[in-house]
Amino acid sequence: MKFFCYFLTILLCTSSFANSIEWKELSAKTFDQAKNENKIILLNLEANWCHWCHVMEDETYANKQVINYLNQHFITVKADQDANPELSNRYKDYGWPATIFINNQGIDIVKRAGFIAPYNFLRLLKAIVKDPSPEEKPIDFTKIINSNKNKNQLISTLESNFINSLDFEKGGFNQSQKYIEYATFEKALIDRKNANINTWILKSIEGAKKLNDPVWGGVYQYSTHGDWEHLHFEKLLKIQARYLHIFLLNYEYNNDKSSLSYAKKILEYTDEFLANKNGLYSNAQDADLIQGKHAADYFKLNNTERRKLGIPKIDTNTFTDHNAAMGSALLRMYHVTQEKKYLNKVETLENALYKRKKTSGLYAHGSEHNNITSLRDQIAMADFLINLVKSDIGNNKAKQELSSLCRLIKNNYLLQNGAFKSFEGNNGLTAQPLKEENIQIARIFNWYGYYSKDHSYVDIAKKTYEFLTSKALTKNYYSEASLLLLANELKGEPTQYVYLNTGKGNQFNHVLQSMLPFYSIIYSGKIHQLPKEKQELFGSFNENVLFSCTSTYCSTPIYSEETLKKELNKNK
Repeated sequence: MKFFCYFLTILLCTSSFANSIEWKELSAKTFDQAKNENKIILLNLEANWCHWCHVMEDETYANKQVINYLNQHFITVKADQDANPELSNRYKDYGWPATIFINNQGIDIVKRAGFIAPYNFLRLLKAIVKDPSPEEKPIDFTKIINSNKNKNQLISTLESNFINSLDFEKGGFNQSQKYIEYATFEKALIDRKNANINTWILKSIEGAKKLNDPVWGGVYQYSTHGDWEHLHFEKLLKIQARYLHIFLLNYEYNNDKSSLSYAKKILEYTDEFLANKNGLYSNAQDADLIQGKHAADYFKLNNTERRKLGIPKIDTNTFTDHNAAMGSALLRMYHVTQEKKYLNKVETLENALYKRKKTSGLYAHGSEHNNITSLRDQIAMADFLINLVKSDIGNNKAKQELSSLCRLIKNNYLLQNGAFKSFEGNNGLTAQPLKEENIQIARIFNWYGYYSKDHSYVDIAKKTYEFLTSKALTKNYYSEASLLLLANELKGEPTQYVYLNTGKGNQFNHVLQSMLPFYSIIYSGKIHQLPKEKQELFGSFNENVLFSCTSTYCSTPIYSEETLKKELNKNK
């Protein structure tokens, strides 16, 4: 009888393992196991709001043949891309879901994007077991030194590609997916004197309005089929922050009152569905009501009909990078509307994020700290802090945090070749420098070098630009709006806008704050709050006045919103 029970227990355990995949977390131990067992690691990088991730989970990873083959031949790892920015940014071109096969040396051998049906997946698994050699020659970007002498040619090519990438008829990009990428919109605003670019802005805005949920508000991630009508219904916090900026900028630059209405609808949505009591926002809302089943018919319903059926699942994680982006967007909303409730939200969110600091002084990604500290979170916090110090000259806490954070980023992420690695910590992978992150941190360091008057940061930004223009990276470039912005910013100092608030005359500080591009420095306050070298400008002024300055020149006094807008248009 004892033998029978023992045998039955073994049988049940074996049966249990045969009907499920043995998912693990990615760690140094995972690679040790892969070495000991001489197996390939399969990384299933998914998003919990993603329709096709649900489908692949229900169909492919539930297939018995797939389960048995994976358990026999592979080390299987599952990770939420939102919770792991060091993986998300590394593999973003392949998701979601992203299916990545990694050998026990940490080298990617095969990468696939999107849903893979069970039969095709099984064929792929068998092919990898038969030949586990990498499909592409691996490159260690931590050791890349720039030997490209044709930077001007590169920039000229990218400028041409930038124009070619735009859909001047429908807005957005010349591709199947329709959305607005922020750096592209940022560059388009700078180039808006070009009539075609200005038309593209207007058409893209009209397209983006169709991404808005007409019932609950909020913006869906994108549309497919080369138009703005075939919606993917997930709503991500980072997408809400992006379109807040875009709609508000369009309102200010093009006096489009409906853009302001769409921005307000975004915040109505985030307040109802994503806001938390501590001031932080949840990460996302699922595209599906029932995971794995298309929800187009559901999203055609009105509010009452939707709620009868239920509400798509909310990912309640509150990630630092996306909340920092939301903080910057809320700050712009405050300056556009001058409604104090938005500033209160910014201050609450700011204080909540300060609590995310680790003992190292760097910021954790989520509420639970782990041994990985991503560069992406530090970049998002630095950008938020820059917006805070621009907005409030008296925010000494933000100034101190920005100074500390820039120093810590330099000390912890900067490599000898001028690049910044993507994370600190050990998950078994080499922390490679990633293009997008390096462009962002170079822009931040270049700005901060002028703001702090510590030009070592400018020098670092220039060295990072050398890395970014190396042949190893540029062979895969097409249209890199953010790199074009960086190249232009490295040509010289940012314009300084010095605003004296006397409490008399026209009040246009908020317009100044809401319209200025990233590459600008703002000093706004009472005479005693302004930098000492700027105070001499205002000795004889008794009303609100603004100067735009470089290190060698200041404009004539500006007394009104209308004159300010003329000045901004003159500089474009």
